[in-house]
Amino acid sequence: MMTQPIQMFENLTSETSPAGGNDIAKTTLSFEDKRMLELRARYARAELVANGLADALLWLGRQYNRLVGAIKADFKLRAAEAQLFRMTDRELADIGLCRGDIHFAIREPAAEGIVPEIAHTRAVPVANENLRRVA
Repeated sequence: MMTQPIQMFENLTSETSPAGGNDIAKTTLSFEDKRMLELRARYARAELVANGLADALLWLGRQYNRLVGAIKADFKLRAAEAQLFRMTDRELADIGLCRGDIHFAIREPAAEGIVPEIAHTRAVPVANENLRRVA
């Protein structure tokens, strides 16, 4: 079995000094050079933090836009369902639907990326308007 030679304390490195010793301390930098080096390090750190914050803000903006878009799409789907629910059974039968199919007729195409177009040009009359005219 081979034994390793004993290392002297000067040859060992620590976590605080770079590998191979502290070369920066051995070099003679002027006060102005040290100041410029520190300013460059501070600028690089500030640039890194600023870029991180900008990326985080952009990500939050995209998430907000996705949330608003999803809410708007849900409102459109609910309006389309309400428009179909206001129809009579005969009108629904004319377009090939029954009341139980309304939810699926609206939501399944929306899952595939097809959003219903809703025309808001005229007000839809209530279902029992005929009874009011007779009375």
